[in-house]
Amino acid sequence: MLSPYTRHYAPCKQVDISYRRCKCPKWVQGNLPDGRYLRKSAKTRSWEKAELLCRRLEDESDPNKPEARPRAKIVDAIQTFRADEDSRRLTEGTLKKSRYFFETQLKEWAKNEGIVYLDQLTPAVLTKFRSGWTNAAQTMQRKHERLIAFLWFCVRMDWMTKNPAILLKRVKAEPTPTDYFPKDEFKALVDGTYAYGDWRGGHDFEHGRDRLRALILMMRWAGLAIKDAVTLERTRLSDDGNLFLYRAKTGVAVYVPLPPEVHTLLRSLPNSNPHYFFWSGNGDPETAKRGWVRSLALLFKNVALKSPDGTLKRCHSHMFRDTFAVELLLAGVPIDQVSLLLGHSSVKVTEKHYAPFVKARQAQLAQSARMAWEQAEERRPAMPVKGKKAVAVSAA
Repeated sequence: MLSPYTRHYAPCKQVDISYRRCKCPKWVQGNLPDGRYLRKSAKTRSWEKAELLCRRLEDESDPNKPEARPRAKIVDAIQTFRADEDSRRLTEGTLKKSRYFFETQLKEWAKNEGIVYLDQLTPAVLTKFRSGWTNAAQTMQRKHERLIAFLWFCVRMDWMTKNPAILLKRVKAEPTPTDYFPKDEFKALVDGTYAYGDWRGGHDFEHGRDRLRALILMMRWAGLAIKDAVTLERTRLSDDGNLFLYRAKTGVAVYVPLPPEVHTLLRSLPNSNPHYFFWSGNGDPETAKRGWVRSLALLFKNVALKSPDGTLKRCHSHMFRDTFAVELLLAGVPIDQVSLLLGHSSVKVTEKHYAPFVKARQAQLAQSARMAWEQAEERRPAMPVKGKKAVAVSAA
């Protein structure tokens, strides 16, 4: 193997060639792994750099050295990653966001920057890529997580040795408090369906008011997301008013009872396809969902709910599901049971969104605060009465 040595020049007083602390030139000599003898200048006065040169020369001349890993291209990695996502049968919404982020943003940005290979995606380069995002904080946070997942996929495919995205500091995003419809606001929305604008065209348009009212009642009392509600099959509703279904997002089985009036309204609801309550059964469920989202947007505009500061309240369809969860928690239902009714894969997901509404926790916090007040009152010294002098009491 190779080893460094020192060639001492005047005025250095050392004569030992293994002495490493002087500033004389360093050389390397010895046998390479392929059998050749080598002696050459290391072109440095540092012993440490000369040792690194020895190891590099040995590695380069090793006949048993494995072939270098071929450099993977970003375009090929994105194509394989996207194919893997398609094979996992992810929702169309998730695939659409992934398609835009990788096909449009990352690929185009890398092309404009002249970056071709995965090993060029260093932390500094990824920081520059992220600095060009102009989204809200929560959207940037999700994009960062998607980028980390993509590069972990590349590591598992043995295209990279480490994930550079994990070295970037996380995007700080303040969580938006969950909003819901209190009883008076929900009643206003139900009443607004009776005064809903004239329906023209489409299947069963003359029953539009009843269908919209049935939709929001079912989302409110069953905790359904709008896609689950729109594509719900009639066979999922039993004769005694119980819903059995699977959440489209998590695949968790859920069994939820409905109030009698909601059950009766759903049973009497006409639809062009007798197998569903709201969907024709044709086309893409996402397209059907978007049609009902537009109908709800018109309803929210007509009712015009106000926030406490007098501004228009920002409403969306998922707030009916939030109302279902919040009303249960405010009624004292344990959060683990609410998590099961919502079809969450873990109670931690429920706590993340609805922890401020847990009645038992709020009551416990309030009781703890009262106890602190009482203890503070007991420890507080008695105040002297105004106008009277304190009387000193001495021990007898």
